[in-house]
Amino acid sequence: MRLVISFLSCLLLLAACGGGSGQSDEGSGDDSSGARTERAASTAVLKKDIDLAGCLVEESEDEATIGKCPTYILQSLDYMIQECSRVGGELKPLPESAAWSLDVDSDGKPEILLDLTQNFTCQGAPSVFSCGSLGCPYFLYTLRGDAWDELGAINADDAPGIDVLRGKPGEPATLRGGCTGQRPCSELTHYTWNGNAYDRSLIEYRGNTVDVAPGGLWTLTRDAPVLVAPAPDAAVIDEYPEGTTVVVIGAARSGHYKFVSPCNACRRGFVDAEALKK
Repeated sequence: MRLVISFLSCLLLLAACGGGSGQSDEGSGDDSSGARTERAASTAVLKKDIDLAGCLVEESEDEATIGKCPTYILQSLDYMIQECSRVGGELKPLPESAAWSLDVDSDGKPEILLDLTQNFTCQGAPSVFSCGSLGCPYFLYTLRGDAWDELGAINADDAPGIDVLRGKPGEPATLRGGCTGQRPCSELTHYTWNGNAYDRSLIEYRGNTVDVAPGGLWTLTRDAPVLVAPAPDAAVIDEYPEGTTVVVIGAARSGHYKFVSPCNACRRGFVDAEALKK
């Protein structure tokens, strides 16, 4: 049940706040991004060996097949079956599974990162699990005893090919992702361990550090440009009139600027904090 609640909460969060490091045209990896190039200890690897059809059988049948499907799938599969049936569809496995394997604490035992909507579809009502243009979040799981426990949610654009940065052996290391795994990337998001789960902590945007903070919706108090860097003489990405609502993603570590997203499809950038109000 906890995983179902987490699944729903993250979908609502992404829909309301614009998600994480959405790929913009300057983040596609075709120019010098200026982002830091800290060497990764490892990179998540795509695995395609999950028996999705077997998982559906195990969820719906008796004890004959119990134990073959990973619990990180089974714990949310019942919810997906019910939601699909509710709208008149039937949950079906996709032809090929997709999950990412990574070792976050260098203990030799891989964690698993996946989005179940990329593994199952609701035949007859495929949009029931749609998360819009931002994509659904991926959930990170670790094996503890006989069960897989959730370690946090990673935004869709950050998850594929996410890097595990170097850290202390035995402790969850910082994760870094963006641009759906393409490199170079001008917007890289860091996820750090808070003692209980992974949180988005900072974004490297074209060589500028942004501290992620719950910002929510703010309003421009005057006509203002969105800038490529937190400086008054920086290049202008776009300009918006007084009264425009933007999503504040975080604060620039240098300069009195907020990092904002005017809309899901808009290019992100910096706005003078004095031009914004909650």
